Amino acid sequence: MKFLKTNSTETIDSLGSELYQKLTTPIDAMWELLYIASSQHYFIEDEAKNIGYCCIDDGNSLLQIYLIDEFAHRMDKAITSLIESGLINSAKLSSSALVAFNTCLFHSKSIKPNTICYQHTNNVIQNVTPLNLELATEEDISGIKTFLKEQVGMDDTFGYTENLVTRQEIYFIKESDVIIATSECRMSDTQPEIADLGIIVSRDHQGKGMATQVMQTQVNRVLKAGRRPICSTTFDNVASRKAIEKSGFYCTNVIFDISF
Repeated sequence: MKFLKTNSTETIDSLGSELYQKLTTPIDAMWELLYIASSQHYFIEDEAKNIGYCCIDDGNSLLQIYLIDEFAHRMDKAITSLIESGLINSAKLSSSALVAFNTCLFHSKSIKPNTICYQHTNNVIQNVTPLNLELATEEDISGIKTFLKEQVGMDDTFGYTENLVTRQEIYFIKESDVIIATSECRMSDTQPEIADLGIIVSRDHQGKGMATQVMQTQVNRVLKAGRRPICSTTFDNVASRKAIEKSGFYCTNVIFDISF
């Protein structure tokens, strides 16, 4: 089995679309747009046929793998070959990718939860506390980038914020002309029925219920647009998990760190 580096986004996108249709839950936007998109993509070739693809990050961790239906039974060989070739030493996979996830479990030396992924009950939330949640414009990009760097250590030098502003998918709250919270509402291109929500509240304003209020506001916005809200948070972020669950979300799958 061979693994051939590729930048052929058209073919990968086509195969990825097939994968998304088979997942038991929607794919998390943070993983799709940041981690998977920035990873190295490989075509998987077996007996001179292109049978699928995989994505590997710069830490040699497998982030995604897909084999077309007629070769799905070769998943164990694919994972084994990736490990034996030294291309991967771990995986970060969702429990919703059943074949790949379960195959990796057979080879695992350890496993621990990384990210919890949620879906919403799709019921409009009543009596939401009104907030001055503003849609960001180009003039706000610099301030948002500074906020992200200060609050979560995200050094956005790759156009992430600009893209969200262009797509009209990032909002913020200011207090005394200082940003105290941001919220992403990403209308998925690959999953047109889904919108992915994300919220960051400044450390000085956490624990006051703001995250829950913002989340509830965004949930209603998404439902009004005719989409289904999803979101995620790291396993150890207890406060975020509480705000998410108070807003009508429930856990549907978990992304695990699996070492080989």
